Amino acid sequence: MSTSRMLRDAHLSFASVGTTATVTTASTYASSSAPLTSDELQRIAQLIENDPRILMEVVARLDPQSRRRLVVAGGAMEWFGKESAAQEVEKADADQDRQISPKDFDHWFESALKRRQEEQKKRVTEGKQVTHAENGVSATASTAPSDVPVSNTVPLAALFMIALEAALPFVGFGFLDNSTMILAGDMIDGSLGFYLNCSVLASAAMGNVCSGVLGMQVHGLIDNTVQKLNLNTPVLSEEQLKDRRVFLAGHLGGTLGIMLGLILGMLPLLFLDGDTNEKSDYAMFQRWDINHNGFVELPEFEKVLRELGLHQTDIRAKNLIDKYGENNRVNFEQFLQIKADLRDGKPIFD
Repeated sequence: MSTSRMLRDAHLSFASVGTTATVTTASTYASSSAPLTSDELQRIAQLIENDPRILMEVVARLDPQSRRRLVVAGGAMEWFGKESAAQEVEKADADQDRQISPKDFDHWFESALKRRQEEQKKRVTEGKQVTHAENGVSATASTAPSDVPVSNTVPLAALFMIALEAALPFVGFGFLDNSTMILAGDMIDGSLGFYLNCSVLASAAMGNVCSGVLGMQVHGLIDNTVQKLNLNTPVLSEEQLKDRRVFLAGHLGGTLGIMLGLILGMLPLLFLDGDTNEKSDYAMFQRWDINHNGFVELPEFEKVLRELGLHQTDIRAKNLIDKYGENNRVNFEQFLQIKADLRDGKPIFD
């Protein structure tokens, strides 16, 4: 019987009992249609068993969340029995948002696999104990210390993968945090900080605020990117997770990861202009502009020249304004020209 024929027969069977099956989205659990009868469910199961392509078509038409729910239910029945399927689906929805996200599915799969391995190990141990008991061997001999290290010792390769998995997210976060702080701090230092006469540290602190806010927005994106790498991270038992070396591997990996990320985040320093003369010149211009009107006027020039210990300050100040300024005053651009000539060793009073 062809696939189309079986699907057509199933449709006629459903229509005869007046039942309409509605495929729901991942965000809903209930449906307005009447529940399928036992015979109808058996009919669908037979169709899928007779032609596996039907199952592939049905699964392909499901949304991702429903596919994950289907895998959780099927895996739970296979590993833990039919009666535990509903409980396992609830466990998979760890955040109780009525959806099984990719992260929820990964966590459930790791947890279920560990529990499955623990059950298998327990059955093997119990079987050995029964065998030893039948042979006259005591239970203590069946759990000799020589067997413990073999099952609980974490290989060095597994520790390396644990450290690598812990390090990669911190590399990305450290790079993003430090580079954003430097770039944002430099922009603030050259704009807002320039006119407010903020120190470099103050501008860096404001840049750190920007990097912190950005980090909060993309930290989940970094984790998801690392998960897409599909690292072959080993699944550890409960006893292995208690091993201090596992904790140290994750801790050391995270530490080295954040250190490497922060170092890489300093790369923008190679491309930024480190010249701070303009900012210091503006700070000096503000100090000379006593009345804060945006110009250094003749009396203000005379006062500064007297503080510098020069003679004939009235004549020198007049010469400065006549050469660089206009209307007996100098604006900031003209003040910068005075400073540039001073740095080049050119005479400014002639």
